[in-house]
Amino acid sequence: MSSIVQLPSCRDNAQNAYWNNETAKPDQSIANASLLPALLAYVIAGGIASTFNILCILTFVTKKNLREKYLLFAVLAFANLINTFFMFISGLLRRQMIFANQYTQLRSTFECLLQPGPHLQLLGGQLPAVVILLMDAERLIAVY
Repeated sequence: MSSIVQLPSCRDNAQNAYWNNETAKPDQSIANASLLPALLAYVIAGGIASTFNILCILTFVTKKNLREKYLLFAVLAFANLINTFFMFISGLLRRQMIFANQYTQLRSTFECLLQPGPHLQLLGGQLPAVVILLMDAERLIAVY
């Protein structure tokens, strides 16, 4: 006598792997409410820093002397702009997810990749390091 185990199908809404009462409890917005001030700080700091990075980039682009002499600093400001824009966007999206009761919900990798955050974080986190490496190489070549 063999017993056949029937696995839940994807069509069964009660057994959805990414949204059920085990992974997204109905009261999670209340449990995550303590994160809202920190995420608001992300939004404010990201917005202010993005504004100053835009001003820095505009200064480098509009002044011919700065553009010719310090081009890598302008690229570094652009890379930092991506990073600060990530802070702004992630703060907004995470607050929205808390309000929509989806912050601790399990997601697939592909659902995460549909968000702008991972792409901005990857580019904004690595591009400044590459620019600084190029600036150091340029200085090393200039010295020797």
